[in-house]
Amino acid sequence: MSSLLIFGAGGHGRVVADAALRAAKWSLVFASDRDPVRCSGELLAGVALRPADAALAAAAAVHVAIGSAASREREVAALPPGVLATVVHPQSSVSAHASVSPGCFVAAQAVVAPLAILGRSVILNHGAVVDHDASVGDFSHVAPLAALGGGVKVGRRVLIGSGARVLPGLRIADDVVVGAGAVVCTHLDEAGVYAGVPARRLR
Repeated sequence: MSSLLIFGAGGHGRVVADAALRAAKWSLVFASDRDPVRCSGELLAGVALRPADAALAAAAAVHVAIGSAASREREVAALPPGVLATVVHPQSSVSAHASVSPGCFVAAQAVVAPLAILGRSVILNHGAVVDHDASVGDFSHVAPLAALGGGVKVGRRVLIGSGARVLPGLRIADDVVVGAGAVVCTHLDEAGVYAGVPARRLR
């Protein structure tokens, strides 16, 4: 067992810290942030906040818990090799036949089905589903209660909004945002914001 730094002291950081404590995989869980105002006190009870430079130097493993895909990607790129940690809540369901890359977060009640693939630093939030043979690209985020059907291919830095549905076999390009509650019924081959039932491009 070793120490885990949760890097990002906002709401998502608290969710990740709670899951890390529940997983009981690390002997010490602590937190930090680029914002000095967020670097004192506790993120959660038992999860001390420390200044960024000292925290990064002390951590054996780091999980970047930042919601913004661009910021998450930037922070991950700055880390030394081999320290990026995945946090999986013990009340999630991750198939032994799925592939989960370093830096991912899998929240409570989320499901990763057989032969699904999660890229680097993917966020799979509460109750989200990545069905069989689906893949989610690096730095993407599947929000609470969203579901990807079997064989769906999601690009990099994609946000699938809360409660959205992507029908089986479809592909979604890099840098797409799918609005909350949307139903994706066709391939989304261009970056942009899509919403509605069926999902249509807004901008």
